[in-house]
Amino acid sequence: MHLQLVSTIVALAQLASCAPFLEGRDTCTTNDLNFPSGGMHGYNGIYWGFLPDDVAGTTMSHINGDSGKKASTYGRYSQISSVPYTGDQLTSVMSDVVASGAVFIPAIMPTGLKFADISTDVANQIATVLEKFTSQGVEVWLRFAHEVNYYVTQASGPSGPRYPGGTQAEFIAAWQRVHAAVASNPKILMFWSPNEDSVANLNGWWPGADYVDIVGMDVYPNPGATFASAYGAFYDGFAQQYNKHFCVGETGAANGGSVADKEAWVAQLAKSDVSAYPCYKSATWFEFYKGVDFRIVEGQSATTVTETLSNFA
Repeated sequence: MHLQLVSTIVALAQLASCAPFLEGRDTCTTNDLNFPSGGMHGYNGIYWGFLPDDVAGTTMSHINGDSGKKASTYGRYSQISSVPYTGDQLTSVMSDVVASGAVFIPAIMPTGLKFADISTDVANQIATVLEKFTSQGVEVWLRFAHEVNYYVTQASGPSGPRYPGGTQAEFIAAWQRVHAAVASNPKILMFWSPNEDSVANLNGWWPGADYVDIVGMDVYPNPGATFASAYGAFYDGFAQQYNKHFCVGETGAANGGSVADKEAWVAQLAKSDVSAYPCYKSATWFEFYKGVDFRIVEGQSATTVTETLSNFA
């Protein structure tokens, strides 16, 4: 019994010792998120990037070529459907990621494992995959189990894979194991990115300030939304409350939206005055066609692309 207690104390101490490793880079008053030199940014100073449509085979090279810009962030999805986790959906675009120079934002989704199954071994497998990118100089922001509050409530079906899930406590423990696995890599930041909800409802999914470097919330707003109406309460409740960077991990117009809807939302994020939100640093657009067209560059008319680019310096 005594030896078991000692072992438990040592294990907890080792986990806790990882928490402050990146202390300083996680505070919103710092400017060391390592955005690429010459990276795309709005007239309001917010850095901008895209989630390329992997189903259509779109690369960031395509988007950069068609926009004449250099995306600052590069999003990508990857499911943990079984173990060992090898991250093939990420490594398959490694050359495009490296060539883009963008901050890489992988959303690693536990679709085949419950939170309790994200063991130290699985966490280390995630870290090993991401190290393949950081060893080539890529900055990585890990959106582990993004939109967790949404995916655990959905049944699997034709709309896509869901999380087998578990309790909020099991999610937090899984998050902290992943954090411990990547904590020694200074080029990886942990990006907590739930789906749109109230601060009160999201508090139960909060992993703890010592384990989160960047906060954001996935919102696809209806027409007429402003930055304040979409993100203001979340920003106050997490970014401002804990002095964390606020970044938009993914967004677009509700249900794809009309061209006018999309362009109005882009302007809110990249051109409107956001000086009241100093922790807001970047946004990543969902550049997908999924039965409806979320895109603002690929497959768009020259007039639409010109209007999109009018928001960027």
